[in-house]
Amino acid sequence: MSDTGSECESSSSRALDSPIETVVQNAINGHGKRVCAVGAVRVSRNGYDSMVEHVYLEETLKGTDFSSTFPLPVQREYRVEMVKDMAIENMKQKMHHIVNRMSRDVEKEMDLAVDDLFTEVKQLNLKNYEIPHLLNDKAINGTGKDGHHITARTDGKLPDKTFSPRNSLLTDLLEAKHIKTIYHIFVVMLIILFLNTLIHDFVDTGSINLGLRPIVAGFGRFHLAMMLWCCMQTSTFLVFPCFRIWASAYRKLTPDSCARKCCGWAGFFAFFTYQWVFFLTSVAGLLWADLPPASAVAYLMEMTRFLMKSHAFIRSNTPKVLTADENGGELESNPPGIYRTLPSFSTYVYFLFVPTLIYRDEYPRTRQIRWRVVARHSLEVLAVVFYISFILERFLTPMFENFGKAEISPGTFVLTIFSSMLPGTLFVLTFFYSSLHACMNVAAELTRFADRMFYRDWWNESTFAGYIRSWNVVVHDWLYTYVYKDFMEYVFCNCRPLAMVGVFTVSAVFHEIILSFTFRFFYPVMFVQFEFMGLLLLFVTKHMGKDVGNLLLWFSLGIGNGINMSLYNMEYYARLNCPDVGSSILDYMVPVSWTCNGITHNTNWTITAPWELL
Repeated sequence: MSDTGSECESSSSRALDSPIETVVQNAINGHGKRVCAVGAVRVSRNGYDSMVEHVYLEETLKGTDFSSTFPLPVQREYRVEMVKDMAIENMKQKMHHIVNRMSRDVEKEMDLAVDDLFTEVKQLNLKNYEIPHLLNDKAINGTGKDGHHITARTDGKLPDKTFSPRNSLLTDLLEAKHIKTIYHIFVVMLIILFLNTLIHDFVDTGSINLGLRPIVAGFGRFHLAMMLWCCMQTSTFLVFPCFRIWASAYRKLTPDSCARKCCGWAGFFAFFTYQWVFFLTSVAGLLWADLPPASAVAYLMEMTRFLMKSHAFIRSNTPKVLTADENGGELESNPPGIYRTLPSFSTYVYFLFVPTLIYRDEYPRTRQIRWRVVARHSLEVLAVVFYISFILERFLTPMFENFGKAEISPGTFVLTIFSSMLPGTLFVLTFFYSSLHACMNVAAELTRFADRMFYRDWWNESTFAGYIRSWNVVVHDWLYTYVYKDFMEYVFCNCRPLAMVGVFTVSAVFHEIILSFTFRFFYPVMFVQFEFMGLLLLFVTKHMGKDVGNLLLWFSLGIGNGINMSLYNMEYYARLNCPDVGSSILDYMVPVSWTCNGITHNTNWTITAPWELL
């Protein structure tokens, strides 16, 4: 033992000046050198890496019994040292994991920050070009007000829609404190309408009315509307596999053969039949569920959106199939018979939910979803629903709820129209903000769609043509791309007036379909306004000055909104209050408000000179 002790002392002294690997090697040689292991542990604490000594302890002391060699205090000290070593090693590993995770997070945040910075710089550059356009009404950067290139392509065809990352116009304008104040004014008006409804009913009836009756009555049977919507969505999903099957069958046929031509025409008539069946089935579902007005208008707008989406997809991808031989198209190996140029199902599904009606294989996209923006716009949509409910409850319903119960005089009729102008205009403005700004931005944020130009500065327009192009850019782009361009290039042989009449007719028909099946009667007020008054204003305001044209545009909008609100509300309540309304097609077409306690021919107007009132 004395020899062993001396050897340990010499080994310990050497360990101070030699690497710990030498001490480890000396400690492995025998039973007596186990004492050197403990000494090596103590020595290593004066400067050697704890990770190395942990490995040393595990490799050299594993399976060794110290109870017969060392006293109990030494054993306890060894166990304490080993526990400390393990704890230190565990902490080091956790620290390494934390540092690595923080490095990855910082790197990711830096990437997002750099991308956001470049996006903001691009948007700022666009704003710098658009501000002179908003102030001076000049086209910028070779693009028109609707986002299309002004110059035609080299093949002589009309230009295509271009997508680029940009905010909605109101998103940028609301950053200015002056425009933000107007936003605050509308919020205060909503609060005043709420308090007016609350106090008015409490004073008159002694009960509290929160103005929710139009919401409850309008959105009834919403679960049936959602069920029918799911059926429409499933049917639209099936368009994609059917199109791929047709494309595969068409490609297998011999080019320029009669069978291939028949297959092409068969595909055209099949899709045409599908659209009609889809439309008729959707309308039948609406009538079966007997949806109230608010649920019905939302359902019919979704039906129209599905029809426009499916048409855009087929219209954009069919030329790829028909011209595959000319472009050297190849067949895919998996699945066979489908072109490489055709999109995938995920691309089609993304197109169905993205807030645009123009099909592209790719769109500019943002890096992340800003959930605060989604929440803010969602709250705005709910606020607008209450806003419209208060307008109906406070201004419109009291004027029209008794129509059909007694005859009205021409004076009352005219007074009703003018009384409906202000609430009608307010109704249209709030509906615009909810549908074309808040809802569209929610959809764009959830799908990370970067092009947010859903409308232009239509309130500054001086011509009716500019107003039509700027009010709803999403629908206008679809009409321009799939109706106007096709009419110009294939139907009317570059005759622009006929193509414009065709676009107005398609738009008027779809608007009238939505209103007719929403209220369950055919009253073509909107159709007449679009087809006749719209075309008339198109030419009347064409050569007017900017100020006069803008005043005339707003005046015509106010008059039109008042007429729409009055006539549709009169007919709706007249059908509710008149007991003899039939269910035949003739009863559906003839306005009841004209025949059931309608307008009398006895005016009973008396005119008094102004000076006689003094």
